[in-house]
Amino acid sequence: MAGHWNTDVDVAICGGGFAGLLLARQMRLQNPEATVAVIDRLTRPLPEAAFKIGESTVELASYYMRDILQMADYMDQAHLRKLGLRFFFSDDKGNADVAGRPEYGLSNFATKPSYQIDRGRFENDMRDMIVADGAQLMEGTRILGVEINEGEAPHVVTYQREGEEPQTMTARWVIDASGRKQMIQRQLGLSKRREADHNAVWFRVDGEFNVDDLVPASDTAWHDRVPGRKRWFSTNHFVGNGYWVWIIPLASGKTSIGIVADQNYHPLETFQTRPRALEWLAKHEPALARHLENFELLDFGAIKNYSHTSSRVFSADGWACIGDAGVFADPMYAPGADLVSFACCCTSWLVAEDMAGRLTPAMAEEKSRFIITLGELLTRSLQVNYHILGNPQAMATKLFWDITAGWAFVQPLMFGQTFLDSAKHAKIREASKNFFFMSLQMNTLFSDWRDKGKGILNFDFIDYLEVPEIRAMRERNLIPNKSIEDLVEDQHLNMRLMEDMTLVMFRMAVADCLPEHAHKLEGRWLNPFAISLNPDEWEERGLFKPRSEPRDLSYLTDPLYAMFNVPEPTEPDEARQVAPAA
Repeated sequence: MAGHWNTDVDVAICGGGFAGLLLARQMRLQNPEATVAVIDRLTRPLPEAAFKIGESTVELASYYMRDILQMADYMDQAHLRKLGLRFFFSDDKGNADVAGRPEYGLSNFATKPSYQIDRGRFENDMRDMIVADGAQLMEGTRILGVEINEGEAPHVVTYQREGEEPQTMTARWVIDASGRKQMIQRQLGLSKRREADHNAVWFRVDGEFNVDDLVPASDTAWHDRVPGRKRWFSTNHFVGNGYWVWIIPLASGKTSIGIVADQNYHPLETFQTRPRALEWLAKHEPALARHLENFELLDFGAIKNYSHTSSRVFSADGWACIGDAGVFADPMYAPGADLVSFACCCTSWLVAEDMAGRLTPAMAEEKSRFIITLGELLTRSLQVNYHILGNPQAMATKLFWDITAGWAFVQPLMFGQTFLDSAKHAKIREASKNFFFMSLQMNTLFSDWRDKGKGILNFDFIDYLEVPEIRAMRERNLIPNKSIEDLVEDQHLNMRLMEDMTLVMFRMAVADCLPEHAHKLEGRWLNPFAISLNPDEWEERGLFKPRSEPRDLSYLTDPLYAMFNVPEPTEPDEARQVAPAA
């Protein structure tokens, strides 16, 4: 078979996993004149269910697969539609009663789909697809080395099929999709480890580990929150101080379960083996541990300090690093497939520009900075969460902020494809230029709220699409093929919404942390760029010197205050003026 392989190709993709297969399909769809080879050591059939993690997606990656890669029918038929993100926060009773835990999630499926992906099934089917697309799939083949050359000189991939002598392939472009092996990153010394130490273990179980089964059917009020026993379709998170446990359904009828934790709260050695992981669950998530006794564990995996970044992922010399071979953000909120989608689009675009004779080093560097910066921003924002997860009030509010920000500023980049056009991308950045600073101060607010919160705010269940303006914003931002004028206008509307959310959430934080100071904010229009949970700083920071005219915030305060049971502010007794007796 090896003798029939083309050993001089335009694009050699080293790795036939999630990222490599998606790129191969995109290359054949968008650059059909390019010859594409995918080299991977595994041979079909790949195992379903107990294969690889990274099973959850959000709307961005789903749009990429459904529309850009023309896989809508396949995704709907072969994988499970996702019922959003769902969080169960810890209670003060040891997490033994799931019904008593504050819950944050959707009651019904949202309009724009996202999916839970069975990675084994997906990669089996994708291999069939790319062969039908005209890509050269070289299964059962080990990559022995990659020689990276500069300028117009082709790169050389040395590979070996079992039982045969090593052979070489030349390619104008070499794509490293080898996962955590990071062949090119290591060879060129580009990979960077992050200081934060976060670890994960995972396993799959045989059958439907349905969260609805953790609560007796007699508790109709709890089950009626999400009718039809649909919680299984969510990416379920059971969270506590410094950790989250995922429960993800798979179309094969199996369920993926994992533990992710900050080393400072939960050292890896306390859950890094199967017996220790079960002991850890019995201690921190006893309801899950009890139900787990009814299931067969199919596999077990672990990874230490999983998150990494890079100094460069694309080069005009004709190489690229995509997926885990480039950058890997923190997995909370499932951003991995999003970064893969962005990286594949950038790579396909770079190859097309190169084949047209237009590619410059500056263009490749710009796309590198985009991927690396996005990965950094996502990870920094997500890893703040581990400190906050133990405070339901602060973390649920941050979820509102983070998810809304994703719909407002990250997902439109893919739906509008603006990140591929420098001029359009510059206009988008200009329209939302103040968001970065706003996001930094909000992360500080949520972190301080965790430390200072008094638990005055409370909730039983929150559906995060029940705020009409947020739901409308989501619908507006997740529309493809808008004009740049409409996209810029969307960004101005998004910034206005996020400024309003900042002011409303700041008042909520004050009500929970500093109730004795809440009355000082009543009837006053504030500066959203000067918030702080230190009242001594309010005047100095300019909190009471707004930059804009007052707006009616009732469209946010009414639903959010009702969800979180925010009390009316009252002036402390000692500050009240008592009229003298007649």
